[in-house]
Amino acid sequence: MKGDIRLLLDYLNETRQRATYAAVQSYLGFGVLEKPDWDDILGPRRPYTSWVVSKKTGLPIGFEKEQLHPDLLKNPKIIGKGRQLQAAVRKYAEQQTGKTPGEPPGEGDGRKKGGVEVVDCHGNNCAVVCPRCSRPFVVSGFLNKGVRACPHCGQSRAVFKEVKAEWEASHREAAIEPEQRATRLVFKTEWLGYDVWVTFTEDGVTYRYPHDQLLQAFINRLGIIENTKSWQTNGIYSFPRLSAEQKRMLERYIVERAPEPGDAPADDPAVPELDDLDPDETHII
Repeated sequence: MKGDIRLLLDYLNETRQRATYAAVQSYLGFGVLEKPDWDDILGPRRPYTSWVVSKKTGLPIGFEKEQLHPDLLKNPKIIGKGRQLQAAVRKYAEQQTGKTPGEPPGEGDGRKKGGVEVVDCHGNNCAVVCPRCSRPFVVSGFLNKGVRACPHCGQSRAVFKEVKAEWEASHREAAIEPEQRATRLVFKTEWLGYDVWVTFTEDGVTYRYPHDQLLQAFINRLGIIENTKSWQTNGIYSFPRLSAEQKRMLERYIVERAPEPGDAPADDPAVPELDDLDPDETHII
């Protein structure tokens, strides 16, 4: 490809400008008879890439409503020619950096060395887009110490903790509280990856357990939850009552026990029996 797809998409987003597939195809250096794989070029369908549109409809092909940029239709003009698009992107690049595209960066180059773009995060996995080749890949918090280079070009690197923090910062309304209360032992997919601790009480015993750690222990030891319809469809699995085996697994997470009926409070001395009284002493009871 001749053109810089990342630079192009930055331009379209910042100027709120649509461009036709044909114009983008020409800008990228594809021939008229070639059929580019747009999913491969643009990556996941999302608002950032929705500015590349059909000449007939003015909309991107195959996008759902929630994948469109909210300002997509505010500007009625659509760039339909490759040369026009190339000139516009070139001017945009000069304004951003003071250099023309293709000129090697030097000291004082103002263009940001863009990091990966976070597309989505779920639990201990995040989907990102490489800023160099614009192709998506997944970084996991469990593998390779949470760091992964782009498997397509190797020119960028994603750090799970950083991209997860960026995702949560932009989705604060959906942030999960680290302390959750429940009426029973329960696991939820929406709690995965948020270091959630859950507190519940059963038969006078209060438990506080680490959600992700205990979930993994239950899957490994008991072989349940993972393939159930409730977990796969609704993202939740709970236990109305604890079995003896489950109570043993939760023993270490007990934080409080209610006193048994008839037990004397631990900080009050028991009332002495009459047989224990010394007749030579006076006792007021």
